[in-house]
Amino acid sequence: MRVFDSDAHIMENELAWQHLPKEFHARRPLAIELPEDTSLTVFNAAWLIDEKVRLFGASPPIGARSVGKRYPIESQTLESIPARLADMDRANIDIQIIYPTFGLLNLCEDAALETELMKSYNTYVAGQVKQSGGRMRYAAMVPFRDPEAAVKEIDRVCEMGSVASIFMRGLEWDKPISDPDFYPIYAEAEKRNLPMAVHIGSGSPAIREMFQYQQRIPGEEPFWPGRVKRLIGPLIVQFAFYNLMETPLATEFPKLRWGFLETAGSDWLMGAVGALRRKGNKAVDKFIDEGRVFVCAEPTEDLDYMAGKIGNDIFMICTDLPHFDDAAHENPLEEFGVRKDLNPETMEKLLWHNASRFYDYAG
Repeated sequence: MRVFDSDAHIMENELAWQHLPKEFHARRPLAIELPEDTSLTVFNAAWLIDEKVRLFGASPPIGARSVGKRYPIESQTLESIPARLADMDRANIDIQIIYPTFGLLNLCEDAALETELMKSYNTYVAGQVKQSGGRMRYAAMVPFRDPEAAVKEIDRVCEMGSVASIFMRGLEWDKPISDPDFYPIYAEAEKRNLPMAVHIGSGSPAIREMFQYQQRIPGEEPFWPGRVKRLIGPLIVQFAFYNLMETPLATEFPKLRWGFLETAGSDWLMGAVGALRRKGNKAVDKFIDEGRVFVCAEPTEDLDYMAGKIGNDIFMICTDLPHFDDAAHENPLEEFGVRKDLNPETMEKLLWHNASRFYDYAG
């Protein structure tokens, strides 16, 4: 059975910034590795961006968190596409979509620098995945703070090829996805037949600042404020789903597809759909009937029950490779394969068909 990995990642290294314009070279991100005996422990890698130290998970991949993984560094960074393909083969993955790691949080305060970082990233990743023989594509980053530049970047990445979706977070610089400022971006994505992929991440400086006083639990990821990982992670993506369905955004772009990725499963969607239906919301069933909403599922969920309530055309799988957290799955075919309760149609749609529709993959 073919397997379509709808959400994997790159661990960015310095190669991602090699395409910055000359005038931004002095402000390029620099990788920093700290001792492991600090409060950051194994999360001891950071980027220096615009004179500030910034934590983005295990990006850059120079600290203990990256070195200790079972995936070689050159696979994590996409520096060696054969190495990544070998990891995909071991995981029984046929097709994989690459998402950023450094983009899970706000990059920097300067909107112009942020735009150039995203453009350099897109150029690098597009060039790498083209070496995969069609087995890899990527989610493009665009600057939501500058919609005009974002539209130009969508045009540019489409010309480069291999782009699969537009990456965004549930809040973009404290603005919800329904903000009319983003409409030009959605219009261009719809015109280009690119879906919007709302991914877990923290695009809200205000929320992070609100909880900075919290004391972090030892071992907790330091790139989230202490004790609030679940608040500014999956819940904000779930909020984005409500935001889509309960605002004019639901009807403004009738052909645009939406995915909600890395939300700790899909069972939250049952409650969301039920609540919207009870309110008489027409958009939610229209999106489901038209096949324009998708969500990543977990192997522990009662998918057949949910399929009976909201259909089986919305579920996708993700490995989160090479991340190494509670969203990671090293071999989804094996994890879902042990399930005896999933009917063959749901299984095929989950592992392949739904993701191929979301990303418009005809292979």
